[in-house]
Amino acid sequence: MGKSTSRISLDSETRLIAAAKGGDPASFEDALRPHLPMLFAYARAICGDYHAAEDVVQETAQIAYRKLNFLIPEADFAGWLKAIARRQALAARRKLQKTTLVAEDVIERVYQDSEPAGQGGRGEALAECLQKLGGRAADAVRAHYFDGVKTDDLAARLDSKPPAIRQLLHRARLLLLDCVRRRLGLGGAV
Repeated sequence: MGKSTSRISLDSETRLIAAAKGGDPASFEDALRPHLPMLFAYARAICGDYHAAEDVVQETAQIAYRKLNFLIPEADFAGWLKAIARRQALAARRKLQKTTLVAEDVIERVYQDSEPAGQGGRGEALAECLQKLGGRAADAVRAHYFDGVKTDDLAARLDSKPPAIRQLLHRARLLLLDCVRRRLGLGGAV
């Protein structure tokens, strides 16, 4: 019986990890590669966001490589990777929830007043940041949050797909939140 093409054997994985511990990054990549789909699915299930899950997998790989010498020979490599991914995915989920809630709160407050600049510091900062954002992202934020256009309709309007629009809105919220924080001179909270 031959070795499976989608999964390296345990002996081969052990040899690759030993070589990686000896300083061979290509061996680490070879040992990690079969676990990437599992790590991505696991991270996405926890944090609920495609792009955040991609980031989690990348962070997991970086952490695992840096801490490879802490992996004891008796440990299950896949289980160890999954434990790292779990911590990273939970942190990403917390960050996504907090950022989304804060950014949506600021946008909703400004939306309730048709004059964003009249809202004081936050409203003025958001209005300036929206202007600075510009382009497709600003159009999507204005249409979705200020005009009430649903994501599916916005996707059709912008000749895109709903998941892409949700991601565009998510990234725009992050940029707006960061911009508002900088304008108000705040480090962590808006």
